[in-house]
Amino acid sequence: MKNYFTISEFAKLRDININSLHYYEKLGLLKPAVVDKTNGYRYYSAEQVSVLNKIILCIQLGIPLKEMVGFLDEEGNLQSQKLLEKGRVIAQQRIREMQNNLDYIEYSLHNIEENKQFKNFTGVYERQIHARKIIATPYYENMSDPKEFTSEVSKIYHYALKKDMFPILPAGQIIKIDANGKMRLCFYLEILNEKKDKLIQVIPEGRYKCLQIVLEPDMDLLQAISPYWNEKEEKTIIVNNVMMEKYSFGAGISELQKLEFMD
Repeated sequence: MKNYFTISEFAKLRDININSLHYYEKLGLLKPAVVDKTNGYRYYSAEQVSVLNKIILCIQLGIPLKEMVGFLDEEGNLQSQKLLEKGRVIAQQRIREMQNNLDYIEYSLHNIEENKQFKNFTGVYERQIHARKIIATPYYENMSDPKEFTSEVSKIYHYALKKDMFPILPAGQIIKIDANGKMRLCFYLEILNEKKDKLIQVIPEGRYKCLQIVLEPDMDLLQAISPYWNEKEEKTIIVNNVMMEKYSFGAGISELQKLEFMD
């Protein structure tokens, strides 16, 4: 069998187990070119490496091999074009997912580095903050039930996913306070990619007055910020979760951001 590979030689070409080749044969995906009737030895041709490559590609892309069987025609031939077209769609999706993951890593590392400058600050301080694209819930005068909060955030999160956005959890808050101290709030998710959608809003770039605070569930926010922002005027405060180089499993620090100067 000079012109053929033994099963062990063929397996070594792609560094796979011999048992895998037996399984591919059982499924009908890759039958040996020749089977010696006297001893049952299996032999493969050089041309069959192409089929083996496609099987391994399917495995790497997460296409179940039993699903790959559906690409065999009535004569048992592999419909390579249809299989590769499906593989292309899956690979493109994987690339988008990996790019999203890379964007999130870069976003997080950038935030961590920026926040180091303001670590453990007390009282009000100023910082320049870039524009942020967000998707938000409606405004509420009161949302004390955690289940209601979870439900509303879940709605916008799944909407963003459906629209192929890249929403960031955990959610932040936007609090609007009028001159009489009446407060309304909404929850928002920052969007990292460049998708356009009717629900996407922009928190403007500008110079913000900031205050670090640990938000407790039953905290009276107006009372907590009154020593710092007690002026009787309308104001909008962004409540942003602070990313640091170490994560604490206790109550996290939030940064209250009040826009002072818009760029």
